[in-house]
Amino acid sequence: MSKKIDHAGYDNPYLNAKAEWLERYGDYISQKRNWQIIASLCLCITLISVLYLGYMGTQNKLIPYIIEVDKLGNTAKIGIVENSNLKNQNVVKYSLNTFIYSWRTIWGNAETQRKFILDAYTYLKPQSTAFFQTNDYYKSNNPFERGTKEKVDVKIKSIVPQNINTWQVEWEETSKNLLGEKLTITNYKGLFQIEQIIPTTEEQIRKNPLGIFVTDLNYAKIL
Repeated sequence: MSKKIDHAGYDNPYLNAKAEWLERYGDYISQKRNWQIIASLCLCITLISVLYLGYMGTQNKLIPYIIEVDKLGNTAKIGIVENSNLKNQNVVKYSLNTFIYSWRTIWGNAETQRKFILDAYTYLKPQSTAFFQTNDYYKSNNPFERGTKEKVDVKIKSIVPQNINTWQVEWEETSKNLLGEKLTITNYKGLFQIEQIIPTTEEQIRKNPLGIFVTDLNYAKIL
């Protein structure tokens, strides 16, 4: 250990003790400070990474696809739904056709009938006028009870736009007894108001990938 000489030229024991302490423990203090700086940097990087992953987790990564098939069931075209909107008439026609078919069909089999009902509700905007109208319809026309006596086949005849949000639909309902014999054929005409709500979750994409919802409906028999 080197000795420290003060300004007067004498050997100073206090300075010697300080120098010895710095030589012995200075490196430890410096190393501790360096590790503290590194640990702080790692903590900041971890925090930023967690926040970024949390943000990315809230973003929708699901991309719905439309698969078009021909009359034989072969795949004809595959496309992304992202460009679909109410100006695309085929998109709206598909959705209205599926809704009316599911809503009005009487199948007879309870499990299949339940699926038709659930499919119909996936095209109804929750708490909308059409939603409550459909509730009232099912209450006064219980499809499970009707299914014990008859079946009803639905055929969409025309879907014509009145404006971008309102469409006129004509369809035919053929009632048959349980033996398959025709009982009645009834034609209907209705106006359906629609709204597009882009799906953002996997469940929404699975149920209604195009995001077309019926918000109001008015229909009557064609005499």
